[in-house]
Formats: sequence, structure tokens, C-alpha cells
Amino acid sequence: MIYKIKSVFKSSFVRNASKLASGTIVAQIIAFITIPILSRTYSQEAFGLLAIFSAVVAFISSFATLKYDTALVLPKDDKDAYTLLKLSNIATLIVTVICVSFMFLPIPYFKQYQGLQVLIGIGVLLSVNYNNSALWNIRYKQFNHTAISNVIQSIAIFLAQYLLYHYFELKGLIIGNVIGVFIAGIYLIINRDFDWKVYRTITKDNMREQGKRYIDFPKYFTAANAILSLSSSLPVLLFVKYIPLSQIGVYGIALRIISQPVSLIANSIRSVILADMAERKNQNKSILKWYIKIFSGLSVVSLLASLGLILLADYIVNIFLGKEWADAALYAKMLIPLLIGMMIASPGTAAIRVFEMQKYNFKYSIFSLVLKAMTLLGLFSWTNLDFEYIILIYAVVNLLIILGNNSIILIRIKVYEQLIEAS
Repeated sequence: MIYKIKSVFKSSFVRNASKLASGTIVAQIIAFITIPILSRTYSQEAFGLLAIFSAVVAFISSFATLKYDTALVLPKDDKDAYTLLKLSNIATLIVTVICVSFMFLPIPYFKQYQGLQVLIGIGVLLSVNYNNSALWNIRYKQFNHTAISNVIQSIAIFLAQYLLYHYFELKGLIIGNVIGVFIAGIYLIINRDFDWKVYRTITKDNMREQGKRYIDFPKYFTAANAILSLSSSLPVLLFVKYIPLSQIGVYGIALRIISQPVSLIANSIRSVILADMAERKNQNKSILKWYIKIFSGLSVVSLLASLGLILLADYIVNIFLGKEWADAALYAKMLIPLLIGMMIASPGTAAIRVFEMQKYNFKYSIFSLVLKAMTLLGLFSWTNLDFEYIILIYAVVNLLIILGNNSIILIRIKVYEQLIEAS
């Protein structure tokens, strides 16, 4: 038994997860310390504007690469990976310019983004660069650079946001966020295992060949991820119509309280899961038991985190954010099902990539978007529920969707196991 425990801690999965977790923990501490400073510096309206900006950037980033970046970890030949990266970068530039140009059109909905269009475009380009660099590190298992970049990003964003308040009272949070992501992205570019000579030699024929080889990614993943991102951003994009900007700001802080630490942990774990699962599949190794253990472990962690939030949310918000942010504690507790869903979704997200379940992912994303949209629109239009109960119901629906998705993925993994046994 002792030998087995030691072997677990010596495994590459645990070592890689520890590298990412170390950076994640430090980034969490920094984020925890900086939120109360920023909440006492900026208005609730400024946080509402940041929430809207972040939602739009996340949405455009979700499809700007045509999802060729998703395939970066898959090719056995390094040159093919360089080709996919270059193809992804070119697609991002073209898609971003089109989207930003479209936002300048005289359409009533875009009035709320006046003066933000260029910042949104820059935010998309920097976000995609950061994610591509992180994926490149996953390919070469350089998890320490990703961990350090998380810390750098947290520090840089806070410093920029705090220093810019006197110059941009409403947009300071947005501009600071852009600067922080830029600095972290530069760090990843400088430190990743990358040969610029190979990158420059990639031709149009190379990109055309790999574009056809991985055509299912833009064909199915692009629309699917755009829809999934829209599902994730849907509350904020709809809240603009129904509630004041200041209330969106409070909701944004509540979402940040649960999502910032969870997303850092989940993204770190997802990176290791993706690399480990891809390696297991390439070597025809068993995945089912390994998948269930990871899913179970994440479930336990999410439940413990939820208990801590229930017990401490009011105290934390009152002491660290101030009495004027009291509703943030209430909203955070109502979002607990969302916290659990975010934590346990990582294995399923990785499995969809590794098993190239593009067609299924497309159907799943449509179902998820429709169900969430119907839930929110129905609650706002046909009920008189208080806002906190609306976000609670929405969070529960989100968790149920994720649980259903994992059930279907388990069936797919069982089929894989049967094929291995038969071969």
C-alpha cells in the first residue's frame, strides 16, 4: 500500500499537476488580495463594464482560431504542429478584424460597446496568443512556464488596473486587463520551446494540407465552441437588457469570487489531463478507471469548496470587499452549482478533444445554449423571482447539463476500452 502511494506521488501526472498547482495557488492568493483593493477603488459600474467586455472577448476568442489551435497537441510531427499554429494565427487576425468592424455598424445593440471596439479586438488577439502559447507548452509538457505565467498575469493585471484608475475611472479595469494578458503572453512566447525558423518556412501548401487533415475542427468545433462560449457569456449579455450596470458589476464580482480560483485550478488540471489522456490513447492504454478517479477527485474538491463558500462567503465579502458589496456574497452562494460544474467539467472537455468528438460536441453545444437561453428568458419574462433565485436556477440547470455530458462521454470511453480489449 505504501509503495502504491509513493508511486502515485512520483507519477508524471502528479508532478505536472503540482507544477501548475504551485503557480495556481500563488495566483489565487494574489487575486484574493487584490479584489478588495480594486472593489474599493472602482465603482460597481466599472466592474459591470468589465464583465460585459470579458464576455464579448471570450465569445469572439472561442471561434477566432477556427479551433485549429485545439489540435496543436495531436500531430506526431512537430512541423505539422507549427503549421497548425500559423494557420490558427492567420485565422484569428482575419476573424477579429471582421468582428470588430461589424461592431462599428449602427446597430442599436452595439451602442453599449461604443469606445470599446478596438479594446475588444486587442483583447481577443492577446487572449488567443496566451492560450496558443499555453497549448504549445502542453504539447512539450513545459507546465512550469504556464504556472509562472499565471502568476505574472495576476500581478500585471492588478498593477495596471490600480495605476490606471486616475486616468480611466470606468475603463481602467478593462485596459489593465489587456495590459496584464499582454505581459503574460510575452513571457510565454519568450520561454516556450519554439523554433521561429521552422515557423517561417511554413507555406500555404503546408497550411492547406493540415487544414484539410483537421477539417473537422473548424467544421464542428468552431461553431460548437462559439455556441458554448455564448452559453457561458449568456447571463451577462442578457442581464444588460434586464438589470442595471451596477448590479451586473456585483454579479461579476460574485462570479469572480467562485470562478477565478476554480478556473485557474480547472485549467491547470485540464492541461495535464489533456496531455496525459492523449498519451494514453496514442499508446492504447486504459482510460476508463483513470477518468473516473479524476472525476471523483474533482467532485470531492468542489463539494469541499462549496461548503467553505457557504460558511465563509458573508464574512469574506463584508471584511474584504465592504458592506456595499454584501449582495456579492448572496450571489456567490447561489452560484455554487456553477462552481461544481466548472470544476468537474475538465475531464469531459479533454476527452472531447482527445477522442475527436466534434460532431457530438456540436450537438451538445446547441442543446446547452438553447436550454440555458430558454431558462433565463423564461425566468425574466414569465416570473417575478428575485435576481438571486434566477441565477440559482440557472446554475442548477448548468450543472445538470454538465453531468449529462459526462455520462455520454463515459459511454464513449467504454466503447474505446472494448476496442482495446478486442485488439
